[in-house]
Amino acid sequence: LHKGVLFVHSPTLEDIFTLPSGIENDGADEDHPIGLPGISGDEFGHFVLWLYHVSGSVPHEQNLPSLVAILKVSRLWQINNNEDNALVLGVRVYSIIARAREVMEMEHRTVAAVPPGLSLPPSPACNSSQHARCKDVWARFWWQKVARQLLHPYSPLALSSLVDYVTQQANPDGLNVECKGSFINQVVESGGLEVEENIIHGAITAVQAYFDAL
Repeated sequence: LHKGVLFVHSPTLEDIFTLPSGIENDGADEDHPIGLPGISGDEFGHFVLWLYHVSGSVPHEQNLPSLVAILKVSRLWQINNNEDNALVLGVRVYSIIARAREVMEMEHRTVAAVPPGLSLPPSPACNSSQHARCKDVWARFWWQKVARQLLHPYSPLALSSLVDYVTQQANPDGLNVECKGSFINQVVESGGLEVEENIIHGAITAVQAYFDAL
């Protein structure tokens, strides 16, 4: 994969691939691949095939997994080919996918806006006076860490990856570990972490119904 090809389509990618990642030997060889948050290996594969104009037995515009992957990667990396997409896909199909993306972005903003669990009582290992500190620390952690990842302009954190991301972060000073566990459980119980998959499934169903009606 040639970096120059990527940069032609998206100047944003030049920033992503030239800024230090903080991971030793990142991208140095096949044993140290560059991680792409928010994008799976299959999605990136669909994107690369499209980038190099390689089509399978089904054209990209009629291969729904490929279609969704291409538009997802294009949005994340700010690839300005929206007019081309509309021409290739047709206005109806493109409008369905674009609307799905708008709804997902709104879900991200909604989740990022309010740290979950602030109304929870102290955990058994905490008390009322200490818990006020826990809530303050949790709120700052959420807005400074989690919200920034959810609203990242290039590679927003997928809602389905939210719990893993929070769990992997170092425990902030002043936050009781059990209280953090309660806050994380509240994230899970909110029931909104699978909404992206549901939106994508709905968009795919709508596009498939459109193709079937042709």
